[in-house]
Amino acid sequence: MKYDYQIAVIGAGSAGLSTAAGAAGLGAKVALIEQDKMGGECLNSGCVPSKSFLRCAHQAAEIKNSSKYGILASFEGVDMKALMQRVQGVIREIEPHDSAQRFKSLGVDVISGQAQITGPNSIKADGREISAKYIVIATGSEAIVPPIKGLLETKHYTNRDIFSLEKLPEKLVILGGGPIGLELGQGFCHLGSKVAVIDMAPKLFTKDDREVGALMEKIMRSDGMEFYLGATIVEIRKDGESTFVRISKDGKDTYLEFDTLLVALGRAAVTDGLGLADAGVATDKRGYIITNKRQQTSTPSIYACGDICGPYQFTHMAGYQAGIILRNIIFKLPAKANYSAVPWVTYAMPEVAHVGYTEDTAREKGLLGDISLEYFNEIDRSKTEDDTAGFLKIVMDKKKRIIGTTIVGKKAGEMIGLSAIAIKKKIKATYFMNMIFPYPTESEIYALASRNIAKQSLKPWMKKIIRMLI
Repeated sequence: MKYDYQIAVIGAGSAGLSTAAGAAGLGAKVALIEQDKMGGECLNSGCVPSKSFLRCAHQAAEIKNSSKYGILASFEGVDMKALMQRVQGVIREIEPHDSAQRFKSLGVDVISGQAQITGPNSIKADGREISAKYIVIATGSEAIVPPIKGLLETKHYTNRDIFSLEKLPEKLVILGGGPIGLELGQGFCHLGSKVAVIDMAPKLFTKDDREVGALMEKIMRSDGMEFYLGATIVEIRKDGESTFVRISKDGKDTYLEFDTLLVALGRAAVTDGLGLADAGVATDKRGYIITNKRQQTSTPSIYACGDICGPYQFTHMAGYQAGIILRNIIFKLPAKANYSAVPWVTYAMPEVAHVGYTEDTAREKGLLGDISLEYFNEIDRSKTEDDTAGFLKIVMDKKKRIIGTTIVGKKAGEMIGLSAIAIKKKIKATYFMNMIFPYPTESEIYALASRNIAKQSLKPWMKKIIRMLI
């Protein structure tokens, strides 16, 4: 059968763009369908604007603490319009790379409009029906706005529109203590907002190693943030000129006043209007598309990648899954997704980075051999950088191979890649003692950990032989 396209991609976010660019670059005839902005969440309301915003906010924190370093500077406030212009400026700088014009120059047919899958190899879009040998769904996710009493009737923000603020919030309440809530909450706190974070979980960073939550809560509270953990959000209510969130904990109600409300209570799959059921594409109970390890859906000619199928909602995972799809449908290689070394970073100050197993998940799987915990206050560069609060935690299997790592530190996101390589290559934790790290750098903590792991591995008889040899 002759098709209009070899591959039709629905969604021009990170996953869809990676798929379309990769396929077109390999000579495939590709259609890319997008009903909203090119670049998706990451460019327009996610990674790019949030990290641009945090750069400004953390700069404010540095100014406030400048006297610590002998610098006479004062923080006189925030020009939110100028700050948000800077955020939008970064988006515009990156925008051409994700633009329709660029993808057309790559040979991709860019179609604007809602896509509806009408069959295993057909899509209706922009008033016409097109056929494709393979369809790739990459429509992403969006912020959940749950049916909390009074919420829909109250002005609120999500990550999609929070970067349109022209005035710094005086009292910001954030519903949700996940990465988005914590990153933006700390950012606004650094800029001068009074910030309160509400979450039903009893502690922060529940998906990270146990040492992370308590440390980061302590740091963020010292910044001035307030936390209401283990709390249930009951309602949003107005009383005269004031608006409040009513929360309940241990049978006691608390009212938190706000002038700005940010909803960061998780994400939902974007599937409305796609016609998944008619195309035979199965979803789980949360609405996410179910795929096998080859990113193939229950309909063999239809694949999915990125947030729409998970299991990790990261831009770097979208690109990785796109590569898996291309290897399967273009090169016919039986490529399968491997999530054993997936890094993630919460871009707080300090950053929290993780890859592989935590101590608890390794124990649950019966893989845990030993752990190593080293603190940055032992590292010279960390002392010069005033970055001594955090740590490096290495989780090992019974053969002393690295199977997981957590780092808390200002440069954690830049450092976690070493562990990702170690997990992928099944490297032993003592490997780094043989590496030459430039001095002074915070990465030397890997060498420190390796040396200490090697020392702990020495049995008394080994030490006796070493003494005899010396």
